[in-house]
Amino acid sequence: MGNSTSTSEGGGGEEHSQLERKLQSDLTFLKRAFSTLSASKDGNQQIIPISTLERVFNLAPLNVIDQVPSVDQSDLPLFISEIGSAVTRTFFNSESGQVDWPLFLSGFDLCCRQGLGAAKLKMLFAVFVKGKREHDLLPGLKVEGDQDLTGFVTMSQLQDILLLCWLLMCHTRLENVKDDKDLHVALPNLHPLLASCHAAASGASADTAWKGKEEISMDKVTSWVLSIIPGITDCLAQYVKAHLQRLALEEKIIKSDDKPAPQGTGAADKMEQVLDSETAEVVAPGLLTLGTAWAVGLSQRDSSGSGLVTAACDLWSSSNSYPTLLYRASSHGRGINRFWTRVEGYKAPLLLLISGTSTEGDNNKPTGENWVVGALISGGFDNKEVFYGNSGCCLFAISPHFVPLRSTGRETNYVYSHKRTPGSVYRSNPKPEGVGFGGSQGKERLWLDDEFVNVTVQHHALDKSYHSGSLVPGQGYGPVKGRVGEVEVWGLGGASADEEQAKFQHRENLFSEQRRKVDLKNFGNWKDSPEAMMMDMVSNPSKAAREER
Repeated sequence: MGNSTSTSEGGGGEEHSQLERKLQSDLTFLKRAFSTLSASKDGNQQIIPISTLERVFNLAPLNVIDQVPSVDQSDLPLFISEIGSAVTRTFFNSESGQVDWPLFLSGFDLCCRQGLGAAKLKMLFAVFVKGKREHDLLPGLKVEGDQDLTGFVTMSQLQDILLLCWLLMCHTRLENVKDDKDLHVALPNLHPLLASCHAAASGASADTAWKGKEEISMDKVTSWVLSIIPGITDCLAQYVKAHLQRLALEEKIIKSDDKPAPQGTGAADKMEQVLDSETAEVVAPGLLTLGTAWAVGLSQRDSSGSGLVTAACDLWSSSNSYPTLLYRASSHGRGINRFWTRVEGYKAPLLLLISGTSTEGDNNKPTGENWVVGALISGGFDNKEVFYGNSGCCLFAISPHFVPLRSTGRETNYVYSHKRTPGSVYRSNPKPEGVGFGGSQGKERLWLDDEFVNVTVQHHALDKSYHSGSLVPGQGYGPVKGRVGEVEVWGLGGASADEEQAKFQHRENLFSEQRRKVDLKNFGNWKDSPEAMMMDMVSNPSKAAREER
């Protein structure tokens, strides 16, 4: 997988020229980065010491704080300290300890070339198997040939790799990196993701406890990642490319004797810089945590989740893609009416989150089982009496396990949201008020009643719009009823979508005011009005004849 010798030692000029043509779109910043990193010059030949590249791809200055969640034993600090040398030894390795221009190009191409997600994911794990320096971090894995991985990882090792991927994405999104300034980072809680992987690999229920030493085969890890969070497979290539682009833009000189910033382990589960749509003030994260935003964003196979990934990984709050809190039941009031005043007119992707507690019996007695479910609505909510939406919609089990249930393409009953408007024509069989997803009317896969008090989850056999799977733990064939704890709606369309909604609601308010106003001057004096004359004629039909005489 890696290069054992320099390309200049074993490769020809024609191969080098073909590689330059292949990387034509990236060649400008690659030349600038290479020139910046060169430690010595001999005519036209420039050389980068291998130790310099190790410092370039180090995760400094991230300083991770607190404790890693979910497992007691974690090697995350070792993964962080090894990433620079592992990447360099895997893609830019040279017996001479120096990297020339051909090797620099071939290493970049090997790391960032287009390919299947499975190959990219295995490359990420293989970096720590083939590029290991001091620590054998993944002893259960072995590399066969150039790319094939065999063996297993433990649950704690998988958590470390996922957290490392999150840190790589955070570092990728930094505007610049300064060696003299540490950036303190809080880690997300990835327990729902790990519970999902453990359940998929072992066949156990989603709420089965695990300790961290359980072994998961690499084939099952690959299958799970590609089905649940496929967006994670590009993190290593994006990390390497972002570093080199940053060097080209800033012309930053990195010395070979630079020391990596001190690393720790850490954990926190909070989402910062989320805004209320009316006050534009920072609000508490609620149900949308770092781990939830990151997982939902990575679960999408197109660009629809990129805003959530950026929001979760943007440590310096420099992005405009932060989600906007449109509605929260505990703050804005429960019920379809309050809900509709907050979400109407938002024509961009929305994320709905519902926390519930399972109930049983006629008295709806709580069982103590708490869970969170969600839905991604690709084009906003509409007040309709029929289902609507498109294949961009998705259902989610959020907690205690994370599973995306995407569109099947077989039916189009994606979203139902209806609120009866005042003054509407009376109907003998009015359509139900509430919010639903999948299934059919009266048998929705997920149904939130009009008062936002009760939520019902049906078995997937009744739904052909979304893929099969359990939204709540231990779900049988019968419906699961729950008492709603919280309901949140987050706008994912950015500032432009917020502005468009504000304009829409302003127009609606003006129309409402105009409909309520009555200009009495238009009616004049009552005695001279046609209505008064008609009333007189009805009450005294002979009055007009007497006036004529």
